[in-house]
Amino acid sequence: MQIFELINVINEISPLSDAFSDDKVGLLIGKPESEVNNLIFAHDIDRKILKICNEKNINTVITYHPAVFNNFSDLNYNNSYSLPLEFLKHDINVISVHTALDVCIGGNSDELAKLFKLQNIKTFGNSNENNSVGRYGEIDLISKEDFIKMIERNLNTSVIRYNKYFSEIEKIRTVAVVPGSGTQFLSEVPKNIDVFLTGDISHHHFLYADYKNFGIVQVNHISTEIPGIKKFIETLSSKLEIKIEYFYESYYG
Repeated sequence: MQIFELINVINEISPLSDAFSDDKVGLLIGKPESEVNNLIFAHDIDRKILKICNEKNINTVITYHPAVFNNFSDLNYNNSYSLPLEFLKHDINVISVHTALDVCIGGNSDELAKLFKLQNIKTFGNSNENNSVGRYGEIDLISKEDFIKMIERNLNTSVIRYNKYFSEIEKIRTVAVVPGSGTQFLSEVPKNIDVFLTGDISHHHFLYADYKNFGIVQVNHISTEIPGIKKFIETLSSKLEIKIEYFYESYYG
């Protein structure tokens, strides 16, 4: 199988054209005509992934986060982050899925909604003309203490922090979720939401949520992405009839 054929299969699960317009997805390192010689999935590229590829004769990596997050024109060995060039030097192809996997049917956002058993699900946070990254709906009435326990159980992580408004909530019914970093969609959170769950929340985001009268809960960034990624890998493995290993840095999960 060649890289372009692998990408065709990926597109059947998570259309790359649905990614955010400013996102870097698809084949970021390598050649479309390259033959796939062993395949793994990595949440991010790092030196550990490079070592695994070299030791196990793996020439193709699918990543969630883009392997190249600065401008392509800035890629050189004098740059402070030249790791992508190491993969290129070792002829390792890298395909990234990122926000395409967030918004697709059955992707990261849908999997979060499923994990928290949201009912009457609707969308928010328009990522492009046809897709939205946020999901919101209702859950069985629950206390904030039990909601925190549910988050930590469902995502296998610890709640990092939450805003003052959340600390004063007694019961929770309506919940909104965005995988990864969802604060760019704060202004689009529906008015009837009790709690918004996402990652990468800064001080002024907490203040904004206080002002708008909804709770906001921060967890580790990748913890909101892992469930959907595992489902994607399971589906891709089935289509390709191979076992694909998943690597991520548990320190950040």
